[in-house]
Amino acid sequence: MAHKVTKKTKKGQNSAAQAAEDLNVLFPDVSITVAGQQVVVREYPFMQWLELRVDCGELFESLAELISQKDEVETDELLEFFENHFQEIKVLILESIAGDPQFLSQLNDVEMQNLIFTWWRVNKHFFLRSAFRLVRTKIQRQSAGLASSIASSATDTKSRT
Repeated sequence: MAHKVTKKTKKGQNSAAQAAEDLNVLFPDVSITVAGQQVVVREYPFMQWLELRVDCGELFESLAELISQKDEVETDELLEFFENHFQEIKVLILESIAGDPQFLSQLNDVEMQNLIFTWWRVNKHFFLRSAFRLVRTKIQRQSAGLASSIASSATDTKSRT
């Protein structure tokens, strides 16, 4: 029969470990090696995100269109999305890594893909929330328009009889 073995630690150590774990959940920064350099890909703090999202309208619309077309977006489709919107995404990545455009220009294909997908993993929830919000709004408008046209048709039919 199996039983749970708990590690006995001092109370302070357990609290410190819990605090570190909580910080990882709150700020899931990821450190990767790109072009021989250690790069920290940071999650945007909320206030920074609010400032950045002002310029992301077209990006949200394209992402909303992409995710509304399929149940699951494949890696190649996501990569094509990044390629099609690279000018906007480049600015967002540079904000996340506190880097300069010169750094990105020296990366090869594999390094850039690694950086983009790491950035996406760390910050995608901001983009997906906004894109899903657009999808929901579009569905609600379509439903309201359909209900309105059905009601209008019913009124027209009654007035003819």
